[in-house]
Amino acid sequence: MPTEVVVAPAQENKNILNSTIILLLFIILVVILGGLYYWYSIVKSTPIIQPTSNRPTAEQNNEPESTNAEAQTQALDVVSTSDELGAIEADVSSTNLDNLDAELNALDNELNGALNASNI
Repeated sequence: MPTEVVVAPAQENKNILNSTIILLLFIILVVILGGLYYWYSIVKSTPIIQPTSNRPTAEQNNEPESTNAEAQTQALDVVSTSDELGAIEADVSSTNLDNLDAELNALDNELNGALNASNI
């Protein structure tokens, strides 16, 4: 007695549809992976440019006020290591802030002059 399996046409169409979808997904995956590899190779071949600093170094900045400012800064750095109230009061009273207003006014005038020159 022969045993024949009768496959319904709807089930056969369903198998073809499933295999087509799987094949299409595989092709899409291969294209995406290829694109990622291509992008990675472009990124690796592009040299990375390090930004350069536009600020002058201490040696390049040979302005007369820079040595004066450095001396004033070093004078402010000289403080007592004690945490006693008397030592802190001595440090505060020895701090010379007399020229602070004059320097701020000079900066303000310089900035206003630069703004006026740029508006002309």
